[in-house]
Amino acid sequence: MMHGMTGDASMMRPFAEKILPEGWTLLVPEARFSHPNRGYTWWRYEDFEADVTRRMSLSRKELMDVDSSLSQLEKLIAEEAPLGPLVVGGFSQGGAMAQELLQLPIADRIQGVVCMGTRLVRPMELRLRLSELENQRLFWMHGEKDLRVPIEDGWAIAHLFESAGWAVELIEHPKGHMIPTEHHQALKEWLMTFS
Repeated sequence: MMHGMTGDASMMRPFAEKILPEGWTLLVPEARFSHPNRGYTWWRYEDFEADVTRRMSLSRKELMDVDSSLSQLEKLIAEEAPLGPLVVGGFSQGGAMAQELLQLPIADRIQGVVCMGTRLVRPMELRLRLSELENQRLFWMHGEKDLRVPIEDGWAIAHLFESAGWAVELIEHPKGHMIPTEHHQALKEWLMTFS
């Protein structure tokens, strides 16, 4: 379970532990790049203005950071969770990284993806990759009042996975860029269906 921009592993861990089914191995990685204001980021925006996440696409340099972070995550998974099925997920930038993990060879082990308050990074590439993989399951949650990542960007994820044939669990909540506590149990119950 991956944190978002300006977060860190210690901020995500309590939530991840709360929703973790019994007997599962939990990995809560920390992004590799320091954010200039607080915490860490999975990729560095060329300009950290308030509306930076609203741009339609990432720059070439930003995508290089995404790839660098993917390498870090692939190594961590190989060392800490070397065998068996995976469910990957995250909030905001972390949710984008969860989707990007489907580009790696470990994608064959991924049975579920959790995307909360996030967006697509490389939609065309992901669409092609999903057509090569077995259909699995997506848990999607997004806030109607999300000013950081507009809900329209979130819906693009749900539509892309649905059109690829994945089973999609949808939660649209009336709040902003957050993971509301009233929906933690729904995510835990979804995760428990993999056991």
